[in-house]
Amino acid sequence: MRRSLHLLLLLATAACAGAPNPSAQPAGSAGYELPPLPEPAPIGAAEYAARRSALLDQVGDGVLVVFGGPLPAFDYLPFNQNPDFRYLTGIMEPAAGYVAVKRGGRVVETLYVQDRDPAREVWEGGRLGQSGAQQRTGLAARSSQELYTTLDSLARVHAVFHTPVLPSLDASPGANLAHAQQVLTRLREKHPSLEVKSVQGDIRRLRGAKSDAELDRIRRAVYISALAHREAMRSAHAGMNEFEIRALIEYIFRRNGAEGPAYGSIVGSGPNSTTLHYQTSDRFMDNGEMLLIDAAASYAGYAADVTRSFPVDGTFTADQRAIYEIVLAAQKAAESQIRPGATWNALNEAANEELRNGLTRLGLIDGPAAEYDCGTSRCPQYRMFYMHGLGHGVGLAVHDPDISQTPSGFGPGSAVTIEPGIYIRADAFDHLSDTPGNRAMIERLRPALERYRDIGVRIEDVFVYDSRGIERASAAAPREIADIEALMSETGLDAASRSADMVEWFRQNPGR
Repeated sequence: MRRSLHLLLLLATAACAGAPNPSAQPAGSAGYELPPLPEPAPIGAAEYAARRSALLDQVGDGVLVVFGGPLPAFDYLPFNQNPDFRYLTGIMEPAAGYVAVKRGGRVVETLYVQDRDPAREVWEGGRLGQSGAQQRTGLAARSSQELYTTLDSLARVHAVFHTPVLPSLDASPGANLAHAQQVLTRLREKHPSLEVKSVQGDIRRLRGAKSDAELDRIRRAVYISALAHREAMRSAHAGMNEFEIRALIEYIFRRNGAEGPAYGSIVGSGPNSTTLHYQTSDRFMDNGEMLLIDAAASYAGYAADVTRSFPVDGTFTADQRAIYEIVLAAQKAAESQIRPGATWNALNEAANEELRNGLTRLGLIDGPAAEYDCGTSRCPQYRMFYMHGLGHGVGLAVHDPDISQTPSGFGPGSAVTIEPGIYIRADAFDHLSDTPGNRAMIERLRPALERYRDIGVRIEDVFVYDSRGIERASAAAPREIADIEALMSETGLDAASRSADMVEWFRQNPGR
């Protein structure tokens, strides 16, 4: 049975127990205690076969072809598998392909993989080869060196190819085309009558409804991410550099079995907390500043996405608290709307109302419905401080398809984030259109901007929806102010291992 986390009880749920906690990291006494994990749910050959069958049911006669990721330019560069190919086959090797020929209800499937080659495997690692691929998937397997020749032959006798990636209209020598586009473009040039139809929408719909095994992997990615966020809270203090916290977080990801970060970790302090996708991570942190961490693990191919914001010195100032409470209220308002059939419009309206009202109370905007001049139109004032969307699906990609994005709305099989934020950038007014209305607005709002400047807050949690209800899977990472402050009062791992003198080298010679 799966582990139990804080549940948003919109549907009936049941208590469950699990195996002992495998983590080597201390949970800490403050706030939420980390729960145990169950035995993992495997994704086996039968599930991959069911996915392919469901896709093939959506296409007519012809050839279905899905390309894996190409070989990296150099063997020391990382390889990332095409998520669609991984979803349909589970194969993690480069230069692979899947081809299914459908005719009159009969389907013949073939997997194409690299040949065994000891001379290359000593550099790149072992390969499955045709026999290994067939044993793992149950599919007939051939050499990837035959893939283009096979497709060329099939294009002579089949009028339609179905594929997630369409050929490019720009076939010029300098065109920057993905590997799959290059192959399909060559085939179209050679066989002008070949019709290529996209199945991207069909695959997105399939990937949007996660199986129990997929939700299990997402939970594990979230669980490891929560461990890292807790340790960051316990370890952060003034004088540290952002890169120390980033290194600590990513160390905990790997130490606990994750593949690594699901995306580029964002660790921004002070003014950097107001930059949405800040990546540099090389600023020394001071007391009185906020630290925003948007970082999460990838586990067995499935991504988490978790953000926490907290004061460097462990205690919220009155102004930091005021901004934080607005964002937290917005997140809670949005999550309260999740129910069968709910839409993102309902979640957005609930969150936006809290953000608009809160910013009005602080004097950062003129009113909930206030607007400003933006080019030739009028834009909501609250969007000066909240620039992004409320959330997205997570899965094989950090921004993954999800059933909540379809007309049917939220339902079992959904895994999404909810991530409102407020970012008080010091230059928020500097780039607005120079109009009389904007000048008057800036004069009214400037005092509040100066008061709250450089405070950035985003709170992002992963919500998993299965047959038993909605679960805030990242609840182990504290989001309540009292729980954050209590956890930050503890001593973290970094205190014993940090070499302040070595970190100071960077302050004296930052290398840029």
